[in-house]
Amino acid sequence: MSFLKAKPLPHEIVEYGSVQIQSKLQPGKSEKVQEANDEYFVLNMSRGFSLFKIYTFFVGGFVMLIILLLQLIGKNGGGITWIDYVLFTTPFFTLGLFHLAVYYYNPHKELVLDRMNGTISYPRLFFSRKQETVPFWLVTVYKNLQTGGDFAPTGYSLILRDRKQDFTWTLAYNNPDRFWSFMVWYMDKNRPLPLGEVFDPYRQADFDRRLKEGFPKPLYPSFVPTDEHTPEQQAMRRRMAGW
Repeated sequence: MSFLKAKPLPHEIVEYGSVQIQSKLQPGKSEKVQEANDEYFVLNMSRGFSLFKIYTFFVGGFVMLIILLLQLIGKNGGGITWIDYVLFTTPFFTLGLFHLAVYYYNPHKELVLDRMNGTISYPRLFFSRKQETVPFWLVTVYKNLQTGGDFAPTGYSLILRDRKQDFTWTLAYNNPDRFWSFMVWYMDKNRPLPLGEVFDPYRQADFDRRLKEGFPKPLYPSFVPTDEHTPEQQAMRRRMAGW
């Protein structure tokens, strides 16, 4: 099923939004969390170097190996020449070098969740360094069915589609409901921070802020409990706010 024909996922927490966030952040590393606290969650979405390796070494190298094997076993009368190598492998090497250039020009394509201001920022494609910033409640994401080389389903990914509908970003290559639930949970500033040790140093400050505000009602619905970090904090919230 194409995400183009699907409805966008609602802004809901449908399962515990626990994601594999390392206790130690990895600034500057592609596809790693750059920052995670009670105000911002920043993910480096750059895949240029990974795509360079895939197209150049895995795909291009595989094609070269197939041509070499055909030559060794005598297919095509053994008449394969160096021109054949160039013709069949150049497109893959060109794609690989293109993504390598994109990576070196802009290695930090970031997804930024601004918890306090309720906005999400995401990068433009290829060489552009521009960030699109929209209110989180306006962002549209879809589950997209992935298939393998034999077109057999391999699972779902989570796709963010630009509001102008001229490009998309893959946010997660598996567990789309879990990652989307994490995003919605994090962006609901009236709820406690999501699960994950990386947020532990900020839980008390986040609780104190919401306490000062009188524990306002959540911004987005949840189908799983989003209790406070301690029973004492949970009891206080229920006593003061009733939820």
